[in-house]
Amino acid sequence: MKSLKERLNEVKGENITSQWINDEKPIMTRDGRQAIILKVDMSEVPNILVGQVKMQSKMFDYKWDDSGKCIKAVDSMGNPKKADESDDLVQAQ
Repeated sequence: MKSLKERLNEVKGENITSQWINDEKPIMTRDGRQAIILKVDMSEVPNILVGQVKMQSKMFDYKWDDSGKCIKAVDSMGNPKKADESDDLVQAQ
């Protein structure tokens, strides 16, 4: 029997891979917000994905490590907030 976390991953999409990012395929946050990668900063290890997330009708700056784990997030007003699992990137299908 699958756990609740495994079922949520199936509904929201699989974890991203570097190939998924290189192919510029669609991505979203784990909670379903649209996201876009603007650049990949390869000067750091692990690589940093710099992008934006759409909340309501505005785009906000975010950063993720190359596994899709969020390292910089903001709330819907643009104020810094602690990144949580819902801010992580997954494949949009």
